[in-house]
Amino acid sequence: MRQDEREKPLLRILPGPSMHVPLQGLYLGEPLGPPLAAGRRFVYANFIASLDGRISLPAPSSDRLTVPAAIANPRDFRLFQELLASADVLITSGRYVRGLPRGVSSRSFPLSTKPRYADLHEWRRVRGLPPQPAVAIVTASLDLPSLGALAASGRRVYVATGNAADRRRAAALESEGAGVLRVGEGIRVQGRRLIEALSREGHRNIALIGGGEILRTLLVDGVLDRLYLTLACRVLGGATFDTLLTGPQLDPPARFELGALLYDEGAGGVDQLFAILDAKR
Repeated sequence: MRQDEREKPLLRILPGPSMHVPLQGLYLGEPLGPPLAAGRRFVYANFIASLDGRISLPAPSSDRLTVPAAIANPRDFRLFQELLASADVLITSGRYVRGLPRGVSSRSFPLSTKPRYADLHEWRRVRGLPPQPAVAIVTASLDLPSLGALAASGRRVYVATGNAADRRRAAALESEGAGVLRVGEGIRVQGRRLIEALSREGHRNIALIGGGEILRTLLVDGVLDRLYLTLACRVLGGATFDTLLTGPQLDPPARFELGALLYDEGAGGVDQLFAILDAKR
């Protein structure tokens, strides 16, 4: 991201009065960022979507679904990195891990080490946080590539699965240094039990970085506190795609209230809205 792109302010629409505010640092502290106090757990998710609801499309020359290139942009990615910096642990899916183009390495799921994000590493260091958040991988099958390199990097690595998941595969993952959390009946994970287990491990700010199925179980169990949603002002189409949530209708629906709304006028190549939505219990 060019220096002039980093410096162009956002227009804060809500809460009023409307005013221009800087992009950098927007999600690093309350009230717009995850809470800094460690008094209670706080669960949040982050997505970028097109106007027609696409959060992923097939990558070029691949059947792997990834963030559409037409809406991916450095200003949204900066705020995504701020949300990673605020996290104690990142929740992701087995599908995401299996789709990593170069397998799982010590550099997977990173808070970026590029110089432009050095301030985020310093932010964590000053607050006594480890260089990178822990990782929790949700999987029913335990069909995962080797996690040894990731565990050996010094990060805490968890594999979350159900009580009936394959014990031999679980033992193999434990031998690589991953902690196995059995947090569901059968082979599937339950959202509340997952969050409670991560809380017992000492994690407070818990971030979902991918996986519509995981988002569903967090919503069904009422444990998601906040949704950070970037709405890119483009319509993409496409027959194969992911949207924010699929599957059966939620009954009752998950309810949110708009805590903040900011408009970004195309400095990163895409006009977009940053919405911060808090769950209504």
